Amino acid sequence: MSDGDATPRGARFGLTTRLRLTVLYTSISILSVVAIFGLTFLSLYRTLQQDDLRDMQSRLLGYWAQFQTGGLDLLREEIGVDNLLVGERPFFVRVADKDNNTVFFSYPRIWENFDIGRLEQMDMEPNALHVLHSDQFEYQLEVAGLWLSDQYYLQLGLSDQNRARLLGLFQRNFLLIGVVVVVVGFVAGLLTATRALRPISRVTVVARRIVDTGRLGARVEQGTGGRELTQLVDVINEMLGTIERLVDGMRNTVDMVAHDLRTPITRLRARAELALRSRDAEETEAALAETVEQSDEILRMVNTLLDITEAESGVMRLSPEVIRVSQLATEVRDLYEMVAEERGITMRLDVPDDLEVVADRLRLRQVVANLVDNAVKYCREDGLVTIAARAIGGDSHGGAHGEDGHGHGDQEHGVIEISVSDTGPGLGDDERDRVWERMYRGPIQPDQRGLGLGLSLVRAVVSAHDGSVAVESEKGRGARFLVHLPAR
Repeated sequence: MSDGDATPRGARFGLTTRLRLTVLYTSISILSVVAIFGLTFLSLYRTLQQDDLRDMQSRLLGYWAQFQTGGLDLLREEIGVDNLLVGERPFFVRVADKDNNTVFFSYPRIWENFDIGRLEQMDMEPNALHVLHSDQFEYQLEVAGLWLSDQYYLQLGLSDQNRARLLGLFQRNFLLIGVVVVVVGFVAGLLTATRALRPISRVTVVARRIVDTGRLGARVEQGTGGRELTQLVDVINEMLGTIERLVDGMRNTVDMVAHDLRTPITRLRARAELALRSRDAEETEAALAETVEQSDEILRMVNTLLDITEAESGVMRLSPEVIRVSQLATEVRDLYEMVAEERGITMRLDVPDDLEVVADRLRLRQVVANLVDNAVKYCREDGLVTIAARAIGGDSHGGAHGEDGHGHGDQEHGVIEISVSDTGPGLGDDERDRVWERMYRGPIQPDQRGLGLGLSLVRAVVSAHDGSVAVESEKGRGARFLVHLPAR
C-alpha cells in the first residue's frame, strides 16, 4: 500500500456495514418464510392425509357391515353399486383369503400400470398403510385394510392425486409469496440499514471534514435514529467540544507563554552572561541566585498556565471529598498570618464550624490561598482581611444556618459562598470586568510582584467545580471576592 492510499483493505474489498445489515435482514426474512412454509405445509399435509384416511376407514367399515349382514356375495353387489368412487375420486377394492390370495378384486382400468399384484406379498395388518407407485403417474395409491372375518381380509386403495395437486398449488403460491417477501425484505432491509446508519455517515462526513480542514468547530447534526445512535452522536459532539476547548486552551497557553516568558528568559540570559563575564565571586554568586529565582518564577508561571488550561478545557482531574470549610480557612490563614503581621494586617475568620462543601481539597485550598494572597498584597497597612463563608439558597431564607440551626438545611439544596475581603484601594468599574483576565495587573501595583495569574486560576478551578466567581468593590473602599460552589 502506498503512503497516499490510506483506505483499509477491509473497506475496499469487504462488505459495507449497510450491505451486511441488509443481507442479515434478508436472511432473517428468508429463514422466516422457510420456517412458516415448512410448518404450514406439514400441517396441511397431515390434515389432508387424515381426511383421506377417515374416508378410507369410513368406506371400509361400511363394507365390513355389509359383509357381516349378507356375506361376500352382498359385499360384491355393494361394491358394484358404488362404481368404485369415493366422492369423485376412484378407488379399488380387494378381498383376500387368510393366505393373502386374491378372492375378489375390482379396480379402475387406468390403474393397470400400478403393481397391484404386489399386495399379495404385503403384510395383512389392520393398521398398516401401504403405498403403490407407478412410473407413468405423479401421484401414488395408498392402501388400507381390515379383517372381515377369520377367513377374509378387505383392502381399499385410494389415490392421493387431489392431495398432491392441492399441495403442489400451495407450493407454487407460497414460492411466489416467498419471492415477493425476499424482495420486499431486501428493500426494507436496505432502507432500514441506511436509515439506522445515517448518523454514522454524518459522523464520518464531519470527521473527514475535520481531518481535511483542521477545524474542530464542526458538529454532527442530530437526526432520526435509534436511542443508542442518538447517544453516540451526543457523545461525539461532546468529545469534539472537549477537544476543541483543549486545543484552543493549548494554543492560547502557547501564545501566552511565548509572549510572557520572553522578558524573564531574556533577563535570565542576561544575568547568566553577566555571571560568566564577571570575575568577582560575590557578583557571580548574586547573578546565579537571581538566575535561580527567575527560573522558579518561570516554572511557576508555566505550571499555573497549565493548571488554568486544564481547568478551562474541562480535563482537570478532581478528587471530590467532604471538606470542613472552617478547617480549610484556618489552614490558609495560618499560612499567610506571618506575612500579614509584617505589614500590620489583621486576618479574621467568619466561618461556621460545621459548614461543609464537596470539592477537591487541594484545588479549593489553592483557590482560597490565591484570594488571600491577592488580598494581603493589595490591603493597606494596618488593614483587615476577612475570610468568611456561609450557606445560601435552599428551602429556607438563606444565611449560614438552616432548618436544623447548623447550616445543613440550606446546604442540601443551595450554594456555599466563600468570600475574601480586604480594606485595600478597591477596584473601579473597568477593573472589575478585567480583574479575572490572565496577566492583568491594575494601575495600583502592590509591593510584592506577582504573575498576574492568580485570579484567572481561581475562576478556572471554580468553574471546573461547576461554581462561579464574582467581585464586589468600590474605588477606595476595598474589595470582596466571592466564590459560589454548589452544595452537596
